[in-house]
Amino acid sequence: MRRIQVLMTALLLAACERGSQGVAPSDGAGVPKAPAAKDADTKADTKADAKADTKAGAPKADEPYRRAGNPAEGVDEFVFWGWSEDGNYYAFETFHHGADMANCEGEAELSIVDAQADRYAEDGHVVVVHKEPEAEVCDPPDLREELAHRRTPRLERYGISADYVGGPIPIEPKGGDGTHWSFTPPDGGPIALSFRVLHGTDDPMMAIDGAAFELEIQQEGMSPVVIENGRRRRPWTLGYGLDQGMAFVGPKGRHAAIMVAQRMTMPEGVRTTWMSSGVTLR
Repeated sequence: MRRIQVLMTALLLAACERGSQGVAPSDGAGVPKAPAAKDADTKADTKADAKADTKAGAPKADEPYRRAGNPAEGVDEFVFWGWSEDGNYYAFETFHHGADMANCEGEAELSIVDAQADRYAEDGHVVVVHKEPEAEVCDPPDLREELAHRRTPRLERYGISADYVGGPIPIEPKGGDGTHWSFTPPDGGPIALSFRVLHGTDDPMMAIDGAAFELEIQQEGMSPVVIENGRRRRPWTLGYGLDQGMAFVGPKGRHAAIMVAQRMTMPEGVRTTWMSSGVTLR
């Protein structure tokens, strides 16, 4: 019971610490392995489904991109709401179902990101949770509905529209060590990614300080640019991964959002959510 209380308290702090963007797999520890209780076939199916989902291409016009979650595996739902017309801001959303351990649980999170600065836009980060997990009547009663009320004015403020989704573009591995990847924008050449996880672990109790990552991008004929320097450790984060990653390119190809899977320890197991790195291409 003491361990669960410690974890839950720290996770509340971690939610406030998540901040903007970044990712990476591998300094040897790499991305943490799935819990032993998970079935290998289920993991393979989940990975294959995610890859097929990404390769399916862009959503229909005027629709955001949606990727289904997997509550049984602790995987969040993901929605990419689009870009502003000038390509300076993008928005995405995650929804964590919870593990059905309490009457009122889950988390809905909206992130509006300044792609140039790779940080949250002003008033662009909203996290909605129930006030009391054990309450008989949940407040708010519906997390999605509550977040929708807050989302609409913020998307309008930054001019973000599903008219400009720009993806998903699959991120493909280059080599077998998990440190080299690439994606190719519709109107450009391949963009190389160098990605490495630091302080990754499989042990939840060793993840108090959390994992960090390094991320560099390199366009053809240009020098590498450091996006994440590996100094920021996010509390209670086990590791990061690009194996389910995807990219979204904004209007005019000026900026891109690189989505990275973030694996976090929770009292009920491991949660996989999404974070982003905003990068300048032109």
